[in-house]
Amino acid sequence: MHRIVRAAALASLIALVTIAAGGSSSPALATGSHPALGPPLTADVHGEDEKDRYVGTGGLILPGTMGRDTRREVAGCAGCQWRLTTPCVESSAGVAFPGQAVCQSIVRGCPQGGELLRTWFRQPTEPWREIGLICLGDEGPVTIRQVRQRAVDRFVADLPPVRVTVNPPRGVLAQLPVIFSSGQEGGLLERQYVLLGQSVTVQARPSWQWDFGDGVSLVTLDPGGAYPNVAVAHAYRRAGAQPVRLTTYWSASFNVGDLGPYPIAEPVDQHARIDVAVGEGRAVLAVPG
Repeated sequence: MHRIVRAAALASLIALVTIAAGGSSSPALATGSHPALGPPLTADVHGEDEKDRYVGTGGLILPGTMGRDTRREVAGCAGCQWRLTTPCVESSAGVAFPGQAVCQSIVRGCPQGGELLRTWFRQPTEPWREIGLICLGDEGPVTIRQVRQRAVDRFVADLPPVRVTVNPPRGVLAQLPVIFSSGQEGGLLERQYVLLGQSVTVQARPSWQWDFGDGVSLVTLDPGGAYPNVAVAHAYRRAGAQPVRLTTYWSASFNVGDLGPYPIAEPVDQHARIDVAVGEGRAVLAVPG
């Protein structure tokens, strides 16, 4: 069974490390457009005892000590692979790393309890590239997928509740408009969290689907309200009990620090129901006395 192994020699505040340096420098990372509207990013992280490293697929969040273009590429590539190895690694360590290893001395410090690791990255069909040293904390590698799951849980718990109201609240009559409200607000909703040691901002916009119970439905970006707001209004043709159903859909994305936005593709919606009793209006002839 695999388990995560940390290098005890690197747990001190200042680590003196003999570093393996390749004969030729790694190529620069390409800067591309961010896939903000792409498919959900996936990640698989596990440790290998024999090689003392983490390996994973897609969406690794690198620390701010790395360049932003590099962090964007590594975090945003769903089909890419990455490895975190000990700082000195030979090309024969079971990985198809190009080049031969040469050593030079360097002093590098990590915060207390941090671990110094060398980062490798590979685009699909491309060779491995070494992209630098990072300090990894006790939480281990953090991926976009892990943050997304935590962000969805927190965001759903913080959603404003649905409180459907009807105007008039009593005495609804057929052929006369009824005004509905979701009890929520329209526009952009923003929430900020600290998740897995990362600063995360979730942004979402709601839309509403009303099913008025008589076969008529309405999809709108307006939350509805009370008179004179008639953005969500409906007139029933016949008397009777009408089951009104409302679904609030949230289109959401999140940022991790200065990286993103990344889409939240999981359905985030709320449901409510209210029964409206529609009466029959009758005309009364009044005769003056």
